[in-house]
Amino acid sequence: MPFGMIALGAFWLAAIKLWFMDGPKIPLIFIGLWFAGFFGFPRLHFSGVVFLVYECLLAVILLLVDRYKTGLLQ
Repeated sequence: MPFGMIALGAFWLAAIKLWFMDGPKIPLIFIGLWFAGFFGFPRLHFSGVVFLVYECLLAVILLLVDRYKTGLLQ
């Protein structure tokens, strides 16, 4: 599933970049949310598509936080 790999890569690259640029506080919150969804959605019997949408939302929010922190969003 290529869209899943794109979302996964975008999330982890944004988390790592934000960790190095701004420190671990915000990325650790998002990584915790990602792991909660990764282990929680199968327990709730949600399909993989629900996790993919959740992961995309986390990645977009993390990318927006990164843009705000670097001052590119004006």
